[in-house]
Amino acid sequence: MEKQFLHKYLLLVVCAFSFLAGQAQVKVGIRSGFTVAGLVGPDVHAYDAKLSFYAAGFANVPLFDAFSLQPEIQYSRQGACNDHEGPVTRERLNYLNVPLLARYQSRMGLYAETGPQFGFLINAQRKDNAHLTNVNGSYRPFDFSWVWGAGYRITQRAGVDLRWNLGMTDVSDYPGTVRNSVWQIGLAYTLGTFH
Repeated sequence: MEKQFLHKYLLLVVCAFSFLAGQAQVKVGIRSGFTVAGLVGPDVHAYDAKLSFYAAGFANVPLFDAFSLQPEIQYSRQGACNDHEGPVTRERLNYLNVPLLARYQSRMGLYAETGPQFGFLINAQRKDNAHLTNVNGSYRPFDFSWVWGAGYRITQRAGVDLRWNLGMTDVSDYPGTVRNSVWQIGLAYTLGTFH
């Protein structure tokens, strides 16, 4: 049932991207960089942030004046690290995220963006020393987050950005509330503009 929902949702996203590509002045590009991911919540005590990466494709659609809409499809490695008790363990949570952001860009190249993000868990693994265990059953397949970001366009095509994705839903089947909290810092590059 969850896989059917995921396939239908991805089909909807692909159709939306196709529609947006037919609109005027749509910029299409890629983003990639580092994540500093953690698991947070009132019941989370033993986990620290872990460094990983993300990669995304985006379409930036002008709405009016300095405002635009930017949907993305993003692969993000998330999770957390526990080095407080015994050997170091890492929770590796791999997500396919779909942010839908509203962006304001100034004439000086600075921009701010915010909006919802829909996350679909690809897989979950726990690494303890050299041993890797599948823990898909311990995490829920869907994560709803809210994104805040800012950036600067260095050139017409290239820019740097910083984002914070804060999970709004409990992603774990463990007792208590566990949410994702992910910082991203990276580069964005516009591949081209379509009319």
